[in-house]
Amino acid sequence: MEAALKAAIQGLKQFFVAAGQDGHLAESVGSAAAGSRPVKRQKVDSQEPQQDAAADAEAQYRQWLGRQYAAYVSQMLALATGAPLPPASGGEAKAAAAEAAGQGGKAGAKKAALQRTAGVQVVAAAALMECVRSELGPGGFSGRLYGRLLSGVLTGPGVRPEVFALLFNKYLAMADVRFYTLATVRAVAVRYGSGVAVPRAGGAGEGEELQEAAEVEALAAAAAEVAPGPGSDGAAAGAGAGSAEPEGPGPLVALPDLTRNLLDVLGHCQPDLPADPAGWSTWCGAAEFNLVAAAADRNESARLRRKRKEQEQQEAGGVAAAGPRKVVWANAKTQKRFYSDAWLALLALPLPSDVLRKALVRLPGAVIPHMLGPQLLADFLTHCLNRGGLTGMLALNGLFLLVTRHGLEYPQFFARLYQLMVPEAFASRNRAQFFRLADLFLSSSLVPAYTVAAFVKRFARLALAAPPPGAMVAIAFIHNLVRRHPALAVMLHSPQAAAGGGGGGKGQAGAGVDVYDEAEPDPAKSRAVESSLWEVEALRNHYCPQVSTFCAVLDKDLTDRTKTAEVNLEDLLGAAGRDTPGGAAGSYNALIRGELARKLRHVPTAFYGLGLAPTCLFGAGLAEDFAGVAVTVAPSS
Repeated sequence: MEAALKAAIQGLKQFFVAAGQDGHLAESVGSAAAGSRPVKRQKVDSQEPQQDAAADAEAQYRQWLGRQYAAYVSQMLALATGAPLPPASGGEAKAAAAEAAGQGGKAGAKKAALQRTAGVQVVAAAALMECVRSELGPGGFSGRLYGRLLSGVLTGPGVRPEVFALLFNKYLAMADVRFYTLATVRAVAVRYGSGVAVPRAGGAGEGEELQEAAEVEALAAAAAEVAPGPGSDGAAAGAGAGSAEPEGPGPLVALPDLTRNLLDVLGHCQPDLPADPAGWSTWCGAAEFNLVAAAADRNESARLRRKRKEQEQQEAGGVAAAGPRKVVWANAKTQKRFYSDAWLALLALPLPSDVLRKALVRLPGAVIPHMLGPQLLADFLTHCLNRGGLTGMLALNGLFLLVTRHGLEYPQFFARLYQLMVPEAFASRNRAQFFRLADLFLSSSLVPAYTVAAFVKRFARLALAAPPPGAMVAIAFIHNLVRRHPALAVMLHSPQAAAGGGGGGKGQAGAGVDVYDEAEPDPAKSRAVESSLWEVEALRNHYCPQVSTFCAVLDKDLTDRTKTAEVNLEDLLGAAGRDTPGGAAGSYNALIRGELARKLRHVPTAFYGLGLAPTCLFGAGLAEDFAGVAVTVAPSS
């Protein structure tokens, strides 16, 4: 049955694709489609008083074809997205009812299961993609139909992973598919966001292109048809004029699953397209054959608009000529803006922890460099920073990029980093990535010395309570930070601060009291630069021999940068022991292996004379050792 169903889908697809290429479908779906102009039909001579029988038959055929095509599209959408099949009408409904009554419920269940197999869903999705580029004629792309398909794939609970793989591997690299994917993702995210305000990468300027507005409205309508918001009971409309009964939305995925789907789709979208649109590949084939030209971006200034129109008139020789059709997806700046808007809409949703961390990992490398107005992410990153832990560190990485490359003012950056240094960081599963980012932030030599002194002191305190691998990482940070800032070397050898607590002055503590305020959240006010690293002396007597031995790296003259080198943190971190076979140098695996492989020169031995070897654990003097306790000594055997 599955083979027969696939053959029927392929046969009908070829029929409707041929009809669309001939221009027979453009009239019925062109008004509802987004992004392309419908192919014009040749008008019948108006001088004749009435249409002849052939013209009337052709009109009836086109109406029938439009109805059949709408029904086919509805069926394919249901098959591709795993939604319930739309009800048939007329004689088809009666025939289906009679067939169901004759076959019984078991056959109906078998048919429903067949319709949701991975092979059928993939074939139906591929057939719809062929309709997307053919229903409006050659070189056309039906953004409305693609929006309905992608919205159903994103929100349908029964969509198989093979459908997403088909989308990612075959279509998403195309420029036109990428544009409508980004627009649909934003429409779905806004629809599920229950009216949450979503920032846009650039406001709507004067002279907004009507064509772009129509496209966005059509995509939003398509997303609303298939993915109504929470509490909404709307239904999806047909594909075009002459549609049959409206199809119901069916069950929807939960919001956490939707955010995972949205992130997966955005993660497979190219961050940026080539600067020259001539090098783009498109699904509709319009760019390859120069059938379309880039329409103006809606945020284009008045000066640029006048310059563009003058250039177009010069190229046309002052005569209004019918050039290539202008579409917004051919504009590189519009593509970039839609990429920014899609990410902003996704990040405005309440994201679960796993999706949030994946998004934060992608932001610095794949999103922020390709956004228009990345400063709009500042509020989102600040909110994530307040969550602390690895999430806060990942958010701080994004803020670090905004501060250093995009002119964002965030004076409390190092204070927030300082607050993230807590004992729990050494026990986190993602501690390797956490400390890599910390080393990146503290690698600049332009950080004030008093701020670095607070971090050095914080790492020294954490090393006292951290497990041995964490203590070694903390010692490595102390070594590298003191080497980068030679003025802090006095903290390693400050007898006055160790004995009197700060070297005199206001607020001097008593002898043996450290002036460093560990509870102070601001590193500038912690008085770390007045203290000393007495914690290092305690670490030299650590119970773990590897830790006490590793403290020897601090005995060198760290002010001489030519004779010393920084400790490689990768040798200690090693992705928390996963990258290095058997564990990294700073892991429990490495510590145990090193201890077991160590050769002992003097092995302790016990010597007993002949007949003097002990025969029991406790001898006759047991009663003397435990006075007041009744002890019965068993006779030796």
